[in-house]
Amino acid sequence: MNENLHDEFLKIVIELNKLNIIPLLLGSLGLEKVTNRSWQASDIDIYLIDEEILDHRYEDIQKILIDRNYVKSLDSYRSYIKDNFEVEYKSFLDFQKLVKIDKEKLNLIKKEGVLYYLPTIEQFIEIYSSSARDPKRKEKMQKDSEKLEYLKVMGDQW
Repeated sequence: MNENLHDEFLKIVIELNKLNIIPLLLGSLGLEKVTNRSWQASDIDIYLIDEEILDHRYEDIQKILIDRNYVKSLDSYRSYIKDNFEVEYKSFLDFQKLVKIDKEKLNLIKKEGVLYYLPTIEQFIEIYSSSARDPKRKEKMQKDSEKLEYLKVMGDQW
């Protein structure tokens, strides 16, 4: 697992928590935390559950990342890069348009002095079932399918 990436995520979440923001961790890094297995996570996908945060706290979030020496990516409106780290924060509401998962059933993680949400195994199955069918993720389809198969086996064991 990419512990450096996870440590960087925790440092960002500490700052978000100071603003009373509890983010949702998705992507390969989130999957690594749930499965305790490496999925070659290469970025940090942070989703903000409360739309008000995106609408009214954009400058605060940007300041957290800039204070951590991130620079805004030219590729994306909400993507920031530092050294080998890329952080992108997104809207959970937009995500919900692609995959319906119940935010009330997300796991609230209280670890190392921070609070953040992680999907359950069942929710990750829904996420990767959807992404494996998404033509926009064609280049990641093989990886998504591998993740989905692993999650299904893992889910059967629970």
